[in-house]
Amino acid sequence: MTTAPAWAEDVEKDEDGRARRLVLTPASKVRIRPVRWLWDTTPPNEPPTSHGRIPLNSLAIAAGGPGLGKSQCAVWMVARVTTGTLPGELWGKPRGVIYAATEDSWSYTIAPRLVAAGADMERVFRVDVQDDEEMHARLTLPRDISLMGKAAERYSVGLLVADPLLSMIDSSINDYRAAEVRSALEPLVAAADRHHFTILGLAHFTKSGGADPLGRIAGSGAFGQLIRSLIAFAKQETDDGTEEFVMSLEKNNLGRLGLPSHTYTIQPATVETPEGPSYVSRFVLGPESATTVRDVMRAETSGESNGAANEVTDWLQGWLTDVGGSDEASEIKKAARKQSYSESAVDRAKRKLGIRSRQKGFGRERTSHWYLPEAWEREAGAGPAHAP
Repeated sequence: MTTAPAWAEDVEKDEDGRARRLVLTPASKVRIRPVRWLWDTTPPNEPPTSHGRIPLNSLAIAAGGPGLGKSQCAVWMVARVTTGTLPGELWGKPRGVIYAATEDSWSYTIAPRLVAAGADMERVFRVDVQDDEEMHARLTLPRDISLMGKAAERYSVGLLVADPLLSMIDSSINDYRAAEVRSALEPLVAAADRHHFTILGLAHFTKSGGADPLGRIAGSGAFGQLIRSLIAFAKQETDDGTEEFVMSLEKNNLGRLGLPSHTYTIQPATVETPEGPSYVSRFVLGPESATTVRDVMRAETSGESNGAANEVTDWLQGWLTDVGGSDEASEIKKAARKQSYSESAVDRAKRKLGIRSRQKGFGRERTSHWYLPEAWEREAGAGPAHAP
């Protein structure tokens, strides 16, 4: 086999005499590596890493509107990385975390939240910058990337939280210009891979941008292009009038999309201090949800109202009544799609009607059937049941 040269011999020089050449590397020399995951929620009996959510040593963004618990979620993740309890590659391997924050107070907010989340406080590091020529220096990208990489290795850092990511970018860079954003973030991504840490950047959603979470991230579209994973946050009103928080994976370059969303809550917490109690909040991950952040945004942008929700509920009740009270779930969803009803809207109607489900058959013949409450009562005790 002929081995390709390490570089081309042709060299061109610009007006200042600087040499420029193309370096050609044969694919056979490229190191092939498996994707590993900082956060992996793969359940038992599923293919390994099939539910990876945040790739290791990459850039991920957690984004949402104000007051949705993005920072509390970041603190939740910090606690698990520092204690080795985050499902994924670092399970059982506690690592350090650099928490770079510009909007919240460490004394009043961040530190007590970390305590409430159960973080190993010896492994969480606030980052400050000392500059002989700048009294109020702060962490700046891309200027401080080299120092960040060295500090990450020295303190065995597995995660860098940038809260928010935009505030870290040099003020001379226009964060709405893709080329300038790339010049700041691409070296950071390269440093994360070289020094073995993952970046979780927090970002805000703009009010415009439609139902696409990627399009709603404040700043240049380059953010959406550079990140490997986007975790989005939203809040919706449930059928009984209460508010429900939902978190979903809306971008996953190195893994599967369509992974289950999760509900979550933001709960009050009290942390005792030498000067009295500190009242903060903490993130609590809830069960899986059929609703995605994109669904919530779509409902907001389309003006979906209670009337629209009631229409789906009436349709589902009518469908099941017409077929005797129960039907195969796949048939119901197929009929709903013909009516242009989303799967999440049908699932909400299912919960509102108190519909129950039962698995029938075995192996490839196994199917799920939905029952109206009265039809369920007629078949009570007929087999294993699942709550709506």
